[in-house]
Amino acid sequence: AAGTDGIFMEVHKDPDKALCDGPNSLRLEDLEELLTCLKAIREAVSK
Repeated sequence: AAGTDGIFMEVHKDPDKALCDGPNSLRLEDLEELLTCLKAIREAVSK
């Protein structure tokens, strides 16, 4: 909606052990699924 072509996220292999921002971090194992969903959304709205 804003014309943005980028995202920012914090990713960590084990957020519970991160030195900072652990509760705000996405687990590395969940990254691929999120990126797949985001790509599908971008393709749908770009048509």
